[in-house]
Amino acid sequence: MSVAAVVVSYNRLDYLKKCLAALEQQTMPLEEIIVIENGSTDGSAQYIRDSHPGVTMFETGANLGGAGGFAWGVEIALAHGHDAAWLMDDDAEPELDALEPLMAKFEAITPRPAFLASLVTAGRGAFNPRNPPVVSRDAHKQVRASELGGIAIDAATFVGVLINLQVAATTHLPFKDFFIWIDDSEYTHRLSKMGFAMTVKESQVNHPVAKGIGEDMGSRLFFHVRNSLWYIRERGFPLGTNVFDVLLVIQHSLQQGIAARSKKDWLVAVARGYAQGFFTKPTRQMPGELLATLSPDARKLINC
Repeated sequence: MSVAAVVVSYNRLDYLKKCLAALEQQTMPLEEIIVIENGSTDGSAQYIRDSHPGVTMFETGANLGGAGGFAWGVEIALAHGHDAAWLMDDDAEPELDALEPLMAKFEAITPRPAFLASLVTAGRGAFNPRNPPVVSRDAHKQVRASELGGIAIDAATFVGVLINLQVAATTHLPFKDFFIWIDDSEYTHRLSKMGFAMTVKESQVNHPVAKGIGEDMGSRLFFHVRNSLWYIRERGFPLGTNVFDVLLVIQHSLQQGIAARSKKDWLVAVARGYAQGFFTKPTRQMPGELLATLSPDARKLINC
């Protein structure tokens, strides 16, 4: 069973150092560590070359956001023939025994799950309230997960998500166009519709406690609004559920208007978000299509 870690990195060298150290010291060794270097200006790429020569690094040359980075990461992991890919941002720090129980479950479950998620923590054993998975309401899935010692889920954040690359090969890559936010929810939800998914609590990945979405997002509110609407339109839920969730997006937008330090930035972000969210769609790219955009020399650098 071949598993690779996929890390998306952008200008967080101190976090990246901890992440790579934890990955290289796992009690169950990884076959490969793939870092998508998103155009950092803090010396991250040179650090990887100097201190982690065994890491496969793909330099995008520009900040493609987490979404673009994970699209490339899944693409390269598939091209390298791995069975599973463990996805995380550079500010994730897996416990040294995090991969072993995750892979034990992955290999024991028949058929193999679409994905398994590590428990996101704020220090070992301390649940991180800002990165909760979406718990499945399917009773049959919950019974099965309980028998396996886990919790059935429908979606999770890209903080220690182990995806089944055989399943990933049959659907489009994570949407690059999302740039930041909600790309992980959309992608893991899509995978969960194709197979079983659950959280494995014995596998823990530490992550900084993120800011709440009630705080002023500034111009980045655009991504939250647009991507929320794209996700609602993509997931295929019943009309009533979708209308309710659109109303929640509207409510959040209004709350942001109250919290916004710049009402002009808020208005522009909301207007752009709703316009693109309702009247455009993200581009679908199947596995292989990203690699096809690279020159032969660029592909050689990443062994593809």
